[in-house]
Amino acid sequence: MTLSFKLEHIIEEVISKYPRDQKRVLKKLAGVRLSTAYARDVWPQVLEHKWYLSERLGRDVGLRVAAVDYFENIYPPVPYRAETDSLPPRLPMMLPFGERP
Repeated sequence: MTLSFKLEHIIEEVISKYPRDQKRVLKKLAGVRLSTAYARDVWPQVLEHKWYLSERLGRDVGLRVAAVDYFENIYPPVPYRAETDSLPPRLPMMLPFGERP
């Protein structure tokens, strides 16, 4: 018996309903840590990017490829900033020669 739908399509539909699972799936697929709200906002964009890549390449690229490509090339996660909005501490090798210990 042949199924007329792909398992990945069902996974996309089910995950779309549960924001906590979106966060977990994006971490597993692309290795990014996101808040639940951010994952909820990004999930539809990753699915749209999957469709776009699949159309451009003429084949189904899969969720993993779409998620990794999205975070690497389209919308990288916001870099970590300290609570004080200050720069990270300077290492000795980053100081000018006269100021090195």
